[in-house]
Parts: sequence; C-alpha cells; structure tokens
Amino acid sequence: MTAFRASNIERWARFFTCSWSGLAVGPAAWATDTQLNYALLDWSCGTGRNPSPAIAALLTAISLAAAASSFLAWRDHQGLGMPIPERDGQPHQLLSGIGVAAGVLFAVVIALQDLAGLLLGPCLR
Repeated sequence: MTAFRASNIERWARFFTCSWSGLAVGPAAWATDTQLNYALLDWSCGTGRNPSPAIAALLTAISLAAAASSFLAWRDHQGLGMPIPERDGQPHQLLSGIGVAAGVLFAVVIALQDLAGLLLGPCLR
C-alpha cells in the first residue's frame, strides 16, 4: 500500500513539473495583479473595501507554486544518468533554473507592489 502511494505521488509530481512554468506564470501573475488592482480601484475606493492584499497573496502563492514546479523539473534533470548527445539535459536545467529565479522574483515583486495596499487606504493609491 505504501509503495502504491509513493508511485502515485511521483506520477503526480512528474505531471506538475514543467521547466518553464516559473518563467511563464510569474510574469503572468504579476500582470494579472497589476490589471486587477487598476480595474478594482474605483470599486474599492467607493466601498472602502480593499481586495488588493488578498489578490496579492493568492497570486504570490501561484507564482511560488510555479517556481516550485520549475525546481522539481530542475531536480529531475539533475538525476539523468546517461547523457544523450542530442539532448543531454543542459538547456532544460538552464530553463528550469531561470524559471525558479523568475517565479521567486515575481512573487517578491507582487508582494512588495501590494504592500502599499496594506499601508494605504484604497483611495490613496
């Protein structure tokens, strides 16, 4: 039973690993955060409610999850035993490393950009 669970976890982990996910999802999350903040500005100023921190927390978590996916892909490429001359894994390792860095960078950018949402009122931004 334990071996069955471990094999299912590995199968799901391989399904969710993508070397370029941090590189694509991080900037997309930042762009979504920026556009949602601009779109909801009039509503939040009129009602006095500020959804900016909640949106930032969700999109920061999404960006970090994409960075984790890139990290898992990078870790899988590290374990290749025999390099194949046509595809030895080096470009995938580089892309995975850049994906991890970009995912973490954009998560920090989203968090710092929406720090003003915590400190200032919705009409002062």
